Parts: sequence; C-alpha cells; structure tokens
Amino acid sequence: MAKREIPEINAGSMADIAFLLLIFFLVTTTMDRDKAYIRPIPKKVEIETPQTPIQNRDILEILANNSNNLMVRGKEVRNPDDISDLVLEFYRKNEKLSSSETDVASADPGYAGFEFPFYTRYTIDEIDASLYKAEKEAEDMEKTPGADPVLVKYYFSKVDEWEKKRKALKLYGKTELPEISIQAHMRIVVQSKTAYELFAKIQSEIEEAMFELRDDASQRIWGFGYSRIVTRLGSEPTDAEFLAKKALLEALYPARIIEVTPKK
Repeated sequence: MAKREIPEINAGSMADIAFLLLIFFLVTTTMDRDKAYIRPIPKKVEIETPQTPIQNRDILEILANNSNNLMVRGKEVRNPDDISDLVLEFYRKNEKLSSSETDVASADPGYAGFEFPFYTRYTIDEIDASLYKAEKEAEDMEKTPGADPVLVKYYFSKVDEWEKKRKALKLYGKTELPEISIQAHMRIVVQSKTAYELFAKIQSEIEEAMFELRDDASQRIWGFGYSRIVTRLGSEPTDAEFLAKKALLEALYPARIIEVTPKK
C-alpha cells in the first residue's frame, strides 16, 4: 500500500499573527506604577542668632606671600621662630584681668592690650543660671506642637555647652572659669608659591605655642605637665579622668585655626 504524503503546513502568515498578538498585548496590558511612601519632608530651619562683628583684636592673621615674606597682625616678621611668641602674647595679654578690669580695659582704646582678645569669666552661679535658662528653652521647644527636630536639637546643644562649662569649672578648682573671646582665632593666609617648608613652619610654631600654654596651665592646676596627659591618653585613650583634663585645657586655650585658600 503506497504511503500518503503529509501535506506541508503553510507558515507564511505566522509572523503576521505573532506581530498582531504582540501589538494586542502591548495595547491591552496595564503597567503598574512605582509606589513610594509619601511623608512630609522637614523644611530647612533658619536659626537666627545675633551676629556680632568680629573685632580685629580677635584675629591673629599670619600672612606668607610668594616671596616667603611673613607678616603677623600686619607687622613684618623676619624670623619664623618668633611666631610662637606672638601666639603666646595673643592668648596671654589679657588673660589675668579680672571681670571688672576687663570691662574697663575693653572700652579704653588707650589700654596697652586693647588690640588683643579679652576673656569672659563665669562663676558657678552664672553658669547655673544660664544652664537653667537653656534647659527651660529646650524643654519648651520640645513641647511645642510640630517643633522641628533640628531646632529642638539645637536648643539642647546649648544645654550641653553649659553643662560642659559647669564640669570644667569644677575640675578647674577656681571660683571663675576664664574663656577667651568666642571669636578669637588664628588665620593663616598663604599664596600659591609660598614654600611648603614655611607653611609647615607656621603650623609647627602654632602647635608649639599651644602646647606651652596648656602645659603651663596643667602644671598650675595639677602639678604635672600636658605631656603626661597626652602620653596617658596615647596608651589609654578611654581614661575618663585624663580625657576631662585634656578637654579643660583645650577649652582654656582653644586652637581655632582658619586656613585661607592659597592666593595667586
């Protein structure tokens, strides 16, 4: 019996059918949109604090030009080794004035130390009063409906500042805690061709002066040098007692340094 041949299937139109199906599914299929959690984004908080103009006496500016010439507080300095002495003078000039003497001297342009930063002295009563006020303001802000968390944090940071002052005065062991002007700082201005060796020398001289200031204070307060504190914290960095001592010395003599971008 002869075998019957299987007729071939005409697949010529399959491509057209597949294309039509593709178009159909593209038209009828719905795409899910991405979903996100919708919540209010905190607005930028503008905390307005009174800005006191910076007095020239609160700035120790060190300038070094492209020819490696030095000027400190507007006066030429030929020997870079003299920078540390000028830093010491900047901090010590008005350090021993009492509160009443400071009030008089800061208003007298003829006073010899008028062009140097003055100190504020806090008694325990003044600190406690300021701490109480700061705590009250922080608590009131925290209880305010809709208070921004950033603003609340800012007010509590002021509480922390006064608490640190209170601990510092207790550790200091005196009736008053001296604090150099909050705006007092050293400003280093160099130019693009200033030698790196000179820039490094400026930094070294500042570091030397700050160490001497803190070392003298440590000797007066506890009878041993600042180097002992640094060494102790080098081997035992979590020593609470020496951390507190180091913090006090840095509060008495803060190294606030601003480095200006080199100029051409």
